[in-house]
Amino acid sequence: MKRFLPILAVVLSLACLAASASAASIRPPKLGAWTFDGGGFTVVKGTGRSRGKDLVENFHIKTPAEEGGCPETPVTATVLGKFPLKVFTRGGYSVWGVGRNVGGEAEPMPVKVSAGGTTVTGGFRMVWDFERVTSEVLGMTVSFGECTMYPAFATPKKK
Repeated sequence: MKRFLPILAVVLSLACLAASASAASIRPPKLGAWTFDGGGFTVVKGTGRSRGKDLVENFHIKTPAEEGGCPETPVTATVLGKFPLKVFTRGGYSVWGVGRNVGGEAEPMPVKVSAGGTTVTGGFRMVWDFERVTSEVLGMTVSFGECTMYPAFATPKKK
């Protein structure tokens, strides 16, 4: 058993290096304002405890009146808080995203959502496109109460 310990140590070291290299090899999303049909958000550099991380903040979306479970009168729903970007890896592909990591995929995480003058618990996730990470968000999910929205294709705001 003792003769296998050095081999095991080398294998574990290589696995750790490979994991850190995959996170470092993909460029992070552009900083600044991003927009999509009916809303937007901002990617900022973290400060204080979040120093060195990119964060998503000020995520807001106008609820569609025709969407099942959403308020009949459109309201602006705002996801409260700042959320660090994480690397999600599955099937050899790595993407930036926000959410709970379930098997390498971003799943909605619990958040507070302010909509129509009330604050409720909801869910939130987003994933950048692995081929166009600096310029396109592939998918998002925002939910609160019975209202679930799936905005797509956010891009950096044009100046």
